Amino acid sequence: MQIIAVEEVQSMESTNEPQPEDIAPPTIEPEAAQSETAAVVIPPSETEIIEGEVIVLDPSEEIADHTPPKQKPYYLLIPLSLMFCLLFLGVSYLLPLFSPSATVTIIPVERSITTTASIQVQGRTLPPLTLSQSQTIQATGHRHQDEQRARGSITFYNGLFTSQTIATGTVLTGSDGVQIVTDQPANIPAANPPYIGQVTVSAHAIHAGQRGNIQAGDINEQCCLPAVKAVNNGAFQGGQNARDYSVVTRTDINTAVTSLLVTLSQSEDAALQAQLHPNEQLITPSCQPHIVSDHKIGDEAKHVSVTISVTCSGIAYAAHEVYANATQLLTSQAGSTLGANYALVGDIQVTIIHATITNSHQGRAHIIVQIAGTWVYQITPPMQQHLVQLIAGKTKQQAITILLHFPGIQAASMQLAGGNTALPADPNHIHLIVMYQTS
Repeated sequence: MQIIAVEEVQSMESTNEPQPEDIAPPTIEPEAAQSETAAVVIPPSETEIIEGEVIVLDPSEEIADHTPPKQKPYYLLIPLSLMFCLLFLGVSYLLPLFSPSATVTIIPVERSITTTASIQVQGRTLPPLTLSQSQTIQATGHRHQDEQRARGSITFYNGLFTSQTIATGTVLTGSDGVQIVTDQPANIPAANPPYIGQVTVSAHAIHAGQRGNIQAGDINEQCCLPAVKAVNNGAFQGGQNARDYSVVTRTDINTAVTSLLVTLSQSEDAALQAQLHPNEQLITPSCQPHIVSDHKIGDEAKHVSVTISVTCSGIAYAAHEVYANATQLLTSQAGSTLGANYALVGDIQVTIIHATITNSHQGRAHIIVQIAGTWVYQITPPMQQHLVQLIAGKTKQQAITILLHFPGIQAASMQLAGGNTALPADPNHIHLIVMYQTS
C-alpha cells in the first residue's frame, strides 16, 4: 500500500474575491506525480480549505511487488546429467585404445633340496629321570550271565550180596530241600564183607541257580532199593543266577595309559628342560614306560586302576652349531647343483633323526639331521627390463611363449586393458610382476 503524505496548507477565510495572483493552486510534487496514485487537489470553488498534511513518499522505499517469482530451470539437470554420464563412459572406453597397457605376472622356477648329514657338535647326556602316576577309571565292558545248575556226584552204597542198579534220573533230596538228579545209571556191585558194594555217578541240581551249590554230606539217605544208601561226598558247585555285570576291556586300560603318558611326558620334558644350560636345546628324550593294572582284560570289575612309571633320559646340544653347520652344508650343495642364479627363500628346516654322545669327557655329540630348503630363480631388474622389451608389441600367446622359454620362468599370465589382443609396443606401458609361490 502506498502512503501519500499531504502537504500542510494554511487555511484562509472564505471569500468571493478573487485570489491574489501570487498564490498558486496546490500542485502535486514531482515525486508524487511519478507514482501511479494521483494526489488530492482541492478545487478552487470550495468555500473551505481543509487543513491537513501531505506526506511525500521517500524515494528510497520500494513499493512491495506481489508478482510471483520466476521458476528456476531445474529440468535442465536431467539431460545434462545424462550427457555427462555418456561422456564419462565414452572416455573410459576410448582411453585404453589411445593409451594401451598390460600387466604381466611371472612365477620363477622353485627347487627344493633335501639331504641327510652327520654333524659333530657340543653335547652332553642329562641324568635319567623317573616319574610315576596312577589313574582309576570305570570299567566299560558289559556281560550277561545265564543261570547255571550246580553239578557234583552221588555215591551209592549196596549192603546186599547181590548187585543192584539205580536208574538214570533218580531224584535225591538233601537236608536243605535241594533236589539232585542222577545223570547216568548206577550199577552197584554186591557187598563182599568186610567191604560193601559202592559206585559213584554224576548228578546235577534240578533247579538252576546258586541254591544248588550244596555242601558235602547234604545228601545222606536210604533210597531207591533195599540196603542202598546215597551220599554226596563232595560239594555241588557251579550253580549261578542270571545277572549282568561289568568287565575290564582293552580300551579301558589303553585310555588310562594314554592319558597318563601325556601328563608324564609333559612333566618329564619340563623337568629335563630345567637342566639345560644357556644356548642349549633338548633332543626328544628316550623314555621307557612300565605299566601295571589291578585287573586284567576280561576280569569282572567295576573299576580298574592303572599305574605307569616312566624313565627318560635326554641329550642337551648346542642348537646354533647344528643350524649353522646344516645351513652351510645345504647352501654348498644348492650352489653346486643349481648354480648362482638361485637364492634361498625362507628358512632352512633342520630335523634331528638320531643323536648319541661320542665323548662324554669332551662333551661332543654325534647328530644325524635331515636338512631341507627351497631355492628360487632370481629375476633381477635388468632381466625384467629385457623381458619387457622382448614381449612389447607381441600378441598375448606370443608373449607367453617367449616368457616360458626364458630360463628360470615356470609360469606366466597377463591382463590386457581395453580388450586388446596384443601388448603395447611401448615397454613403458607394460607392468611386470614377479610372484614367488613360497612365502
